[in-house]
Amino acid sequence: MSIINPSTSRRDTERARREALERERREARRTPTPKPTTTKAPTPTRTSTTKAPTPTTTAAPSETATETAAPSETATTTATPSETASETAAPSETATETATPSETATPSETATPTTPAPPPAHGGHTFESQVDFSSEQVDEDNPVTEFLQTAQTSYEIGVFGREMRFDDGAEFEMWSFETEESERGFPGPNLRVKEGDIFHATVEPSMGPHTMHWHGMEPDPRNDGVGHTSFEIGGTYTYQWQPEPGRPGDPNYGAAGTYFYHCHVNTVLHAQMGMLGPLIVDPRVDPAYPVTPGARRAFVDGPEYDIETEALLMTYSVDPRWHEMGHAEGLSGEDVGLNRFEPKHFYMIGGELASRRYGDEVVWGMTSLRANVKGGAKKPTLLRVLNGNYMPTYIDFTDTAGNSLRMAQVISHDGRPYRDTSVTPSPPCAAAGYPLTTDCLSFGAAERYDLILDPPGPGTYLLKAQWRDWITSEVLAERIVPIIAE
Repeated sequence: MSIINPSTSRRDTERARREALERERREARRTPTPKPTTTKAPTPTRTSTTKAPTPTTTAAPSETATETAAPSETATTTATPSETASETAAPSETATETATPSETATPSETATPTTPAPPPAHGGHTFESQVDFSSEQVDEDNPVTEFLQTAQTSYEIGVFGREMRFDDGAEFEMWSFETEESERGFPGPNLRVKEGDIFHATVEPSMGPHTMHWHGMEPDPRNDGVGHTSFEIGGTYTYQWQPEPGRPGDPNYGAAGTYFYHCHVNTVLHAQMGMLGPLIVDPRVDPAYPVTPGARRAFVDGPEYDIETEALLMTYSVDPRWHEMGHAEGLSGEDVGLNRFEPKHFYMIGGELASRRYGDEVVWGMTSLRANVKGGAKKPTLLRVLNGNYMPTYIDFTDTAGNSLRMAQVISHDGRPYRDTSVTPSPPCAAAGYPLTTDCLSFGAAERYDLILDPPGPGTYLLKAQWRDWITSEVLAERIVPIIAE
């Protein structure tokens, strides 16, 4: 005997209904609207006579206008257009042109148009509301990548949805991105590109239209992945962009750092459902700043770090109510509560980037963190921090007794290095003699920080994360992972 879960049945029915409505909207947008045909009125014929004191204009009220005008400096021309016509040539530099928009209207200089005003010449559209704006984005099956170039880094990316179990035993329906290597896990696969390289990501969405927005990179609108300024993808599209190479000592150049990508369709819902992943831009190697084997620089003239222990921490939380919603929930104007994010589960996502374990239904959870001790055989550990939820987050570094330790050096924020810009060239702060060392960090939704870990010696330390209410700052949850220093 099979048992049907009523809530699951209702959810599946609702999802099917939403997806059917979304398909209907896309089909309606794809149906071309017939364009009105325009017939030009015949060019008026003028008969010149000797200059008269008063100009005389005669127009025959028929489908083809005939015009007789006495030429003068103040001549007035009146023409009756055909049923769809409204184009006449001005007979002189000072001529005034009046069009009568009715086939049987009596020509008159004061005729008032009775037909609706045509749309703006630029083809624009006036949205009646934010809902109208959000619902009527351009959906293209297979938009073309303009000026396509040969890529040095490329990915083939799909979209999926399935139930996943987290480390506290809770299960939720998750949507995310996948590659052949990553399979269907959460978060989306780690993507890396080097400054100056052409980057391609060919996306083939499913489950309705999607996009990939490269948060913080700011390429051109077609490749930025924001449907409001370009298009939503129904079939497939190859995103193309090139991160700018850095220049030593110059704060105005360079893109190396920590970013992330996410879907920008019904954005707050799709990101919460899991449609996001890490994006890392590595610096080009400058001859003046060589790199030690086994290490990499954080930016072109930045500090070296150990590739093996480089890690990512993404704070994430789940509101189970949101994970019962469909693809286009809230886009038709209904209030589904997307203005209320009330998380009940809190997670520390991530780990060492070089050894991430991929696989179907694998949630990449952080259980511990390694850090190299300063002065050892290896370069220090770089920790990339990303706030992947909608709550303000606070992290604190302590010893096992809970005493705060200033063991994290902040070197970059949102892909931009901290430099001493009071001088030119502008060195990184640590190279200028004042490293930005801290024992805590507070950051909001979508913010990223790069931290060089500097434990005082071998042993165990703690990284504590707190999720706080955005109004009251009340601590909603706290989780701790050990840092093993060697």
